[in-house]
Amino acid sequence: MNGIDSINQLLGFGLKFSLTTPVPPRVIALDGPTSVQVGESVTYAATVNEEEANRPLSYQWQLGDGNTSSGLTASHTYNEPGTYTVSFTASNDVGEASESLSVEVVPVPEPALITSVNADPNPADEGQTVRFNSNVQGEPPISREWSFGDGSSAMSESPTHTYEDPGEYTARLQVSNEAGEDSRTVTVQVNRALPEICTTVSELNSAFFESNSSTLTDEAQKSLQENADVLSECSNLSVRIEAFAAPGERNPQSLSEDRAEAVADFYEDNGVPADRIEASGQGQVEGVTSKKGGTRQYRRADSIPEQEGDGM
Repeated sequence: MNGIDSINQLLGFGLKFSLTTPVPPRVIALDGPTSVQVGESVTYAATVNEEEANRPLSYQWQLGDGNTSSGLTASHTYNEPGTYTVSFTASNDVGEASESLSVEVVPVPEPALITSVNADPNPADEGQTVRFNSNVQGEPPISREWSFGDGSSAMSESPTHTYEDPGEYTARLQVSNEAGEDSRTVTVQVNRALPEICTTVSELNSAFFESNSSTLTDEAQKSLQENADVLSECSNLSVRIEAFAAPGERNPQSLSEDRAEAVADFYEDNGVPADRIEASGQGQVEGVTSKKGGTRQYRRADSIPEQEGDGM
């Protein structure tokens, strides 16, 4: 037997004795993970020369955070990140042996989380480039996948996309990392692209009235129809109507208000939403004299276009 030196002696009465060399413990292996997450249960195991070493044997673990254990295995959960030394000691009445390993305890990875997602511009016009952005938290690397609601997709962090048709689209961002995944949507309103006139028009036709009348003449209706066509085509435009009475006309304030209302009614009847129309009577035009045939220009209602954002 290894480590045993047998000496046979005959003593006194012919008795035979066997003397054995004492054997201390020896740590053969120390196994267990060297990198774990906070809150993760881990187990460490030691292998010693149990068959050879003198009995009894005792085993002691120092887990590096003030906790201890006994036996050939030790299970433990670390609650704080850091580097810990796990030590194992085997001992008997002859001696002791120790081994250790270093354990890195890392924080639990933060799962991917979307805190915001947006599209700019929104609303957008058909054919206009829309840029998508997001704020995403979590342990890298984080994968991203955008779907734009029209069958197109992208994998970049801040992609751009062009919608070819008007409509309402739901764009979705899906993110993931080793700890989890998240998704969020943004609704993109795509409008029909506006004709150039919708951004360049600065004035519309005026409507002229007969003396002391608020009835729209054929000529006035023709002029206003051209205006209504522009306003219907240009959803970004509102109209402010200012109507006047010429010197010498009866009840100039109420007459101017009636003229403004007549123009507003015409626009509504021809498809212009009421919330895009503002009408007011300005009363009699001041500072002019009444001459035969010379007051027509004052018997009028002006239609003043205002682009969205200008305010009415």
